[in-house]
Amino acid sequence: MNTPNHAHQLVATALHALVADARAARERVLAVSTSAIQGAPDGASDEAALHDFRVALRRMRTLLRVARELWRRKRLARLEGEIRYYAQATGALRDEEVLRETLAALDLPPEAHAEVGGWLVRRAHATRKEHTEVTRLLRDGPPARTPTLPGGKRIRRLERSFHALAARLNGDTPRLVPAVELGHEVLDRAARDVVTWAQRDVGDVEAMHELRIRYKRLRYTAELFAVPLGVTATRLAKHATRMQRHLGELHDIDQAIVTLSRARSLGTATKDAVLAALRASRVACASKVELHLVEARNLMNRGMDDEPPPIV
Repeated sequence: MNTPNHAHQLVATALHALVADARAARERVLAVSTSAIQGAPDGASDEAALHDFRVALRRMRTLLRVARELWRRKRLARLEGEIRYYAQATGALRDEEVLRETLAALDLPPEAHAEVGGWLVRRAHATRKEHTEVTRLLRDGPPARTPTLPGGKRIRRLERSFHALAARLNGDTPRLVPAVELGHEVLDRAARDVVTWAQRDVGDVEAMHELRIRYKRLRYTAELFAVPLGVTATRLAKHATRMQRHLGELHDIDQAIVTLSRARSLGTATKDAVLAALRASRVACASKVELHLVEARNLMNRGMDDEPPPIV
């Protein structure tokens, strides 16, 4: 019964691997945080570890959506909520890292560059408490006053969630579905979701953010079924990866514009210079996104087995 042709084996194997990835990245985050407390910070490792941790959780959430088709949804609902909580709780720190990277890429006058550098240093000092809270969360679990999930369930320590997920995958009886059949079903659904959001204008910040989320789901789903679906999934994964990159850049610029617009401690001249540079960057990035949106809007019309037109 548990053959490679069945979707539940494919999904379970991928989820077990993601749990291992998340555990390893979490330990790296904790190790770097400990080093920082002891006076030996390693910023690059910290950024890579936190990024890897969040990517593993993000992929896990997408695969749990697929797992709904195979295992009891109610038993997975709590796990999905807990994974979402940990992803959101670590989001602010990652946003700060991305903000620094986005601003560093701007071509600013020397005076503005120096003032922005000082402003970022002050922000880094202000986020030390968040670093401490994230470290405590990943080490000890949520605080006692953490909001509960729907149904009154408390959010557990992440390790307990991982153990519960393993118990569901190994102990519950899944629905037997051929991997090819489920792959076509969920991939078609993910692609149609992308097409819906791709109809929106590139100037719609919230819509482009939602489209980026849908592209992540499409990519992770396509990568999951790459072997049983072959070229169909591979082509969609490549398209989704390209769009995720462009939309990610656009999102980072949009977030930086919001943050800089609210900055009170920057001089007017510096603030105006940074915002002008960010808006120019958005125009350039949006033009690239708009070209790819043409491809996205025709994703279903072309057929998932067709070769997508080359777009540089």
